[in-house]
Amino acid sequence: MATKLGKVIDTFFAKGFDDAETALADWMTHCDEVALYGPDDPLFPATAIAAKSNAGFEASGFTRGHWKSTEPVRKIVRTSFEAAGVPNYGPHAFRHMLARNAAQNAKSVAELVAVSQNLGHTDVLATLRSYGQISRDDQRKLITGKSQMKTETVQSERMRNVGTILDNSKNYQKNQ
Repeated sequence: MATKLGKVIDTFFAKGFDDAETALADWMTHCDEVALYGPDDPLFPATAIAAKSNAGFEASGFTRGHWKSTEPVRKIVRTSFEAAGVPNYGPHAFRHMLARNAAQNAKSVAELVAVSQNLGHTDVLATLRSYGQISRDDQRKLITGKSQMKTETVQSERMRNVGTILDNSKNYQKNQ
């Protein structure tokens, strides 16, 4: 894929998104066979605007150019989410969700590098800095091999420790 800044990225759909991959393949077939787009044309071109006969302007297909800003795409996504009756998430939220999920579930260094390359990052550290954070409990499990103790267990253990300290203190005072 060529980005709007001319950087080329080899990218693939993540596992489990077959419907989205099919929809994209159908769109790419339309671009190639019907609209006769070439490799230098954008994958998601800007909307063409034409004058209406009675006044004003209207959408009239697509141009072969990139969007000038992200606002039109954000409006399309927002309107689509509203029409579907679901909360709106900006287009970049999907990238973050997929990237964070992939970074947190990578089973090997090679898989993490593949995710990084799929995102177009120049190195895996960019991916880790942006998406590699883990929760405190996950950190504990990875380092100690144990998950967080339940609150009741922690409280019971603390009470036992306090009781032991008090008993030791009483015994110490008796022996003095």
